[in-house]
Amino acid sequence: MKKILTPILVLAALVLLWIFRQPIFAALAWISDREAVVTTVQKLGIWGPAVLFVLLVLQVFLAFIPGQALMVACAYLYGFWGGWFISWFSLVAGGEAAFLLARRYGRPFAERWIDTETLSRWDKTAIGQGIVFYTFSLVLPIFPNDAMCYVGGLANITPRRFLLANMFGRGIACLLSSFVGVFGSQIPMWGWALAAVIVLVLCVGWFVNKRYFSIRKGESNVYLC
Repeated sequence: MKKILTPILVLAALVLLWIFRQPIFAALAWISDREAVVTTVQKLGIWGPAVLFVLLVLQVFLAFIPGQALMVACAYLYGFWGGWFISWFSLVAGGEAAFLLARRYGRPFAERWIDTETLSRWDKTAIGQGIVFYTFSLVLPIFPNDAMCYVGGLANITPRRFLLANMFGRGIACLLSSFVGVFGSQIPMWGWALAAVIVLVLCVGWFVNKRYFSIRKGESNVYLC
């Protein structure tokens, strides 16, 4: 029965996609257009933050939704701190959902949303890592930020520790995007200076953490020998 049901469901899904192809394409075009999103959200009034919340949570699972553009739009629409809070709360919620679902359903679930090569690569890097590593992984562009939520779910970090890293990391990332949303290309000098300090602290912290982890790993190997 299951062998028959699966092809039927797949066929039904394809038929529905074909029937509703025009509204689907229109929705995809809307999501990728920041100005269109801003205009629509403005018209929604008090429901605007709810729409942005849903979109930002979904972008953790759907790579084609431009998360950075939505974060900038939040600050543009609701000011620095209002936009920061909407972005931060939404991304933390989405990250926690990805983490917990990956922890519950394992690698098969994670591979539905993240390609196997990316998952395997960062799996190895994340072995034995803690709050500091995951905080940096949700901020620095060298990491696939949203994918690291799935990696955390498959790793041995505890849910409480990942939540702290998720809150800190997303908070810093949202600060940077809120600056862009509020000031655009006219960011004041103090804003650039603050952004530079944040990036410098993150880079130094990442280097120190990596060095410390390497030393501990070496000591562990010596001990085992």
